[in-house]
Amino acid sequence: MIAVAHPHLLIVGCGDIGVRVGSRLQSRGWRISAMRRRADQLPKAFNAVSGDYTKAADLMGLAELCPDYLLFTPTPTSRDESGYWQGFDQPARALSAGDMSRGLRGAVMISSTRVFAEKSGGWVDEFSAIAKDDPCAEAIFSAEQQFMSGIPAATIFRASGLYNGSPTGHLVSRVSSGIFSADRNRYSNRIHREDLARAIEFALLSAEKGKPLIGCYVASDDRPSLVGEVEAWIAERLGVSYDPATQGDGDTTRGNRRCENGRLKQAGFVYRYPDYRAGYEQLSGGD
Repeated sequence: MIAVAHPHLLIVGCGDIGVRVGSRLQSRGWRISAMRRRADQLPKAFNAVSGDYTKAADLMGLAELCPDYLLFTPTPTSRDESGYWQGFDQPARALSAGDMSRGLRGAVMISSTRVFAEKSGGWVDEFSAIAKDDPCAEAIFSAEQQFMSGIPAATIFRASGLYNGSPTGHLVSRVSSGIFSADRNRYSNRIHREDLARAIEFALLSAEKGKPLIGCYVASDDRPSLVGEVEAWIAERLGVSYDPATQGDGDTTRGNRRCENGRLKQAGFVYRYPDYRAGYEQLSGGD
């Protein structure tokens, strides 16, 4: 594969991660087109396309942009089963079946570690069992399959919980208010937003060099950690008393697993924030 002088990336569903990736690649000379419902919220340097990727009619015209690469960052339209099928599976089918897919040299889709079946704190990797009792996970997995089967040189990143390390972030705000999780002995997994953007950039640059990351990769940092460990560490940094015996919230039915990221690291990716302590380094004393 011969690299072109100014590769063209199309980002479908361009939210925070898409803007981060597009901005990084634009600084390298790439051309960036991006679809978003509120296109006026996109960076002025992007070729902004107003549209709703859950509507097939809005996706049909994207082939005219003739992108070299595609980034699809789906989110559910609602937190129930229908919202996941509408937000993940339906647009993935439309993208992979459209004329645009035949001209692509590579593509990345952001998925979720929610697809894994493990609930007892065990380790999972790209080949671990998929949940069969979670309709939302089934919708995500179906979208992955559609994307990989219909688009050449496709990469799937199964991302764990996203965070940005900001002192105003959700977790830090809860801890600073003295609110802690009821399921503190559950393993949690995370990836800093900047590291996910860098991983996507890494995959697209690899594809441009003729060495695409084909298939599925777990995108999670090096240190799966108990929820209570993370909250207690943040509380200490903030000078807040950690007392989960008297405060508690959270969904105790959530997944309990440890995500193994070895395949992505073996491909050559290096994390900037390998664990939560590095990611929350902005905190005084520590999100």
